[in-house]
Amino acid sequence: MALFDGTARRLAERPAVLFPGDPGDALADLLRRYDPAPRAARDRLVFGNGVLLHGPVRITPDIERKAKLPPGMAVAYYTGVGAGARERRPDDAIWQEGERLVHGLAARLGGTVPGQRPTVKLNLEATVYSAVLLETGQVIGVLQPHVDTGALVVDDNADVPGSYALATEDPPAFFVVYWPPRVSRSRLGRPPPALGGRLGPEPCRWLLGTRYSVADAPPGICRKVAEAALALARASDGIVIDAYGFPADRPEDLLPGRLPE
Repeated sequence: MALFDGTARRLAERPAVLFPGDPGDALADLLRRYDPAPRAARDRLVFGNGVLLHGPVRITPDIERKAKLPPGMAVAYYTGVGAGARERRPDDAIWQEGERLVHGLAARLGGTVPGQRPTVKLNLEATVYSAVLLETGQVIGVLQPHVDTGALVVDDNADVPGSYALATEDPPAFFVVYWPPRVSRSRLGRPPPALGGRLGPEPCRWLLGTRYSVADAPPGICRKVAEAALALARASDGIVIDAYGFPADRPEDLLPGRLPE
């Protein structure tokens, strides 16, 4: 019974995702995209960003009642902080990555994220990571066809030399922020494990962000952001990472279930 009590408490307190049945190979394939080389130990994985994923956990009636889980769920996975991760990243950053991971798994596999605890706000965004340092004019040339609110202009960031923002006079569908390679050395700015080291230890990045949450972003905005990010990735031989931390190869990948296949 003590085991059940501990499991129910963790499912209630930690970022978790529930499924009506075991997602099996579909989950395994998705986690390999999230991190091609996690550390595995028994019933848990530890990813390169410090997130620990524990499961599958069989949901018994006792666990369902004590954790106040929605009915009809059979299997759960919950996250934590992996051993040694605190030495590399702050706990808050790891917990936020765990929140993003469970929401991404739920969106792609038809799972449910229980709502007992506050969740990190997820805005619709896409980040392009690249080892190629494009000139600002090249970036504008790639993105301008996807912007219909006027000419993109550059706003240099005096606080972070080498970084800049791109926007238009009228509010655009998405804004762009560029971060130079050295930001990858920051404990908060580490590249996601999905890159698998393919772009080297210090890629540069362009964030294409919006004012919309992933829950209420209009499909047209989703597609516009996705197509712009993918165009920039092609031009820079880069990789698009979505708001959850997963690679996006097609517009439909950016917000699963929100855009028609």
